[in-house]
Amino acid sequence: MSLSLEDRAALFEINWAQQKIGDEIAVLNNRINAQRDELKGILDQITTLTSRIDSLQSSTPVPSASEPPVSPVTAVSSVARKRFGRSKPRRPLSVGGARVIAGPKTSEP
Repeated sequence: MSLSLEDRAALFEINWAQQKIGDEIAVLNNRINAQRDELKGILDQITTLTSRIDSLQSSTPVPSASEPPVSPVTAVSSVARKRFGRSKPRRPLSVGGARVIAGPKTSEP
């Protein structure tokens, strides 16, 4: 059984397309395997970090319930208030570089 010239050309194109698709699938499989290896490495790092965090948390003393922890911001702001007192602006303040329009002068108490 012989094929016509058109049938042979179509068969050649189909074989070529199958080969091209097979090559593309191989490239995609290689990329998937590389990403899988990278994700495994990330998972190993996460596992290591989690175990380190757990060991640090178990070795750190827990503050007692009677002494609430003081945040550094609260501690600093209370020290600053004691040292400098609360200041009141004596004139209008500019925010973001906007021009300040002075209002009528009032006598200060």
